[in-house]
Amino acid sequence: MGIGTPRLDATTGVAATLARVRRLLSVTFALLTVACWPTATPGKALYRAAGECVRPDGVQRLVFSAAEYPNIRRHFRRAVVRRGWPLQLVVNRPGADERRERLLRDIPTHEGFDRDEYPPAVGRGRGPGLECGRNPRGWKADVRYAPSSENRSHGASLGAQLERFCNGTRFRYVFR
Repeated sequence: MGIGTPRLDATTGVAATLARVRRLLSVTFALLTVACWPTATPGKALYRAAGECVRPDGVQRLVFSAAEYPNIRRHFRRAVVRRGWPLQLVVNRPGADERRERLLRDIPTHEGFDRDEYPPAVGRGRGPGLECGRNPRGWKADVRYAPSSENRSHGASLGAQLERFCNGTRFRYVFR
């Protein structure tokens, strides 16, 4: 190399090419996300349309870990055996938030604990034994305190397992 000639660095070309590829991939991903991702819906419209959900025959078994959710399991068993709440529930999403709010409004909170409900708000309001209470219909349930992390994890699992089912689908808890 002589004086005054630019030094060509092999990594400069590679680095510039990689930077261009990264930018292109970022833009492509952003465009695909906007074009293909499900659109956001308002809170009440989160429930699947009738054509998108499954309405199977029979009672669907929602399986939960007895080791992971010991307090939820204990509450479930007491609510069914001692309090007479039904073992078989029915998916009933409309009004679930109102039923939960009505049920829990007079029950104080405790730090580190959530108020677990059985039957869950999404599973009451229709069907034999689920219509206790008026305004909103079927708001009553059995409530027990459960560690927040356990109750929220169980709620997430319940929601994920019920997500594909239409309103009116029958289900029950199974702990293993």
